[in-house]
Amino acid sequence: MATLSEIGSLLGEPRFNWSDAEPWVEVEREFGVEFPADFREIVNAYGSIQINGQLYLEHPAGHLLHSLRETIRGVQELDSPAWTLHEMTFSDWLLAYLRGEDVTVCSRDFAPDRPFYEPLS
Repeated sequence: MATLSEIGSLLGEPRFNWSDAEPWVEVEREFGVEFPADFREIVNAYGSIQINGQLYLEHPAGHLLHSLRETIRGVQELDSPAWTLHEMTFSDWLLAYLRGEDVTVCSRDFAPDRPFYEPLS
């Protein structure tokens, strides 16, 4: 499994650094799902961000100006053959994505020089 340090070396230092598990517990209880620990660790570190203008990570903290709950509801309604299963952890997938490996459509086109992120607001 890729480490937060490996992700940070490509993406830059995290600035959110959330430590309260309660927002995750509430969302997981509401939707009957459990987010992978590495996903929670990364999103707790970076917060709600957009990576390379293409990939969105949303944190469930209620004070943020977006709604992870609404995003989950929208995704639950999708039944797309475009989804691709990758047999790897989220952190391994994200590290491959940040390296420009072929894990999503045209990912190299969005950050040809190096990965970048900006906070969602």
